[in-house]
Amino acid sequence: MAIDAVAGNQFDRSRSGVAKFNRILAERLGVPVMGPDDQALGLASCPLLSIKFGELREAEAEALGRLLAGRSPDSPFRMFMHDLSDSDLERDLLQRAERVYTGNAEVSEGALKLNSRVETLWSPATILDTRPLEPVAITVFSFGMAHKMRTDMFERLHRLLDATGRTYAVYVSNANHESVQLEDAQLVYDQMNALFPGTLYFLGNLSDVAVSNYIRNSTFFAAFFPRGARANNSTVVAAMEHGAVAITNLDEYSPPYLRHMETVIDIDRATELPSDPLALNRLRVGAMEAAEGLSWDRFTEGFLDH
Repeated sequence: MAIDAVAGNQFDRSRSGVAKFNRILAERLGVPVMGPDDQALGLASCPLLSIKFGELREAEAEALGRLLAGRSPDSPFRMFMHDLSDSDLERDLLQRAERVYTGNAEVSEGALKLNSRVETLWSPATILDTRPLEPVAITVFSFGMAHKMRTDMFERLHRLLDATGRTYAVYVSNANHESVQLEDAQLVYDQMNALFPGTLYFLGNLSDVAVSNYIRNSTFFAAFFPRGARANNSTVVAAMEHGAVAITNLDEYSPPYLRHMETVIDIDRATELPSDPLALNRLRVGAMEAAEGLSWDRFTEGFLDH
């Protein structure tokens, strides 16, 4: 019987290798990915459980147990075991599975104690976007929370970049907030890919040193906010401190040190992106001078008793 669903308990591909593995496998099999408490899982003809049981939350484990307990003997399921946790639920399912696939020989040795129908496999490489970072005339870097990206502002930036007539690339480092639905973040990714086909590179959640170097070495830094940049938007402060030419959006509540074409570029007022080295250098110097008064030393002074 053909596998018609892949069940997993990790879904954020930026944080979990198993989540990425499951998504790629499901796409190649042409089947959906489901959660352990998804009612549709109980209706699947032959689901593949690709779950790290040691990471299952108690409620998920109970829901999965109920879903599979209700299946008739002629409704099989299969398992792909990344490791063994020796939980009661895992042992029970291993004994009942029609077939068990494992990721390595060590896992197979343990699984064979519970099921004779074990096949040792492996994990193919999960790096699928292997495009080289081609040299371009203009580079734009952005970092922040994925769900907060203003795709409408990036659309305007896209038009300004196209108008330069020069080659460009957009590099984005994003993290996903724990309270945000992964579907919302995926929608932003899809919209950004549609805006910058072939010129957009998602870099994942970079370390501080990596972010620092991308800011320092990019032509522009871009960050857009729900209404306008605020004094507590630390991404803009970080860019200015590095001497970046920051492109953002301003309104009446933006701090006075954010001035169009003096310390930053206001995306709503820009008719073109500056290319003159002197103009770009003036923006960098203006940004660094403004950032001097925004340091941690100055900030903590307000908390000290005088």
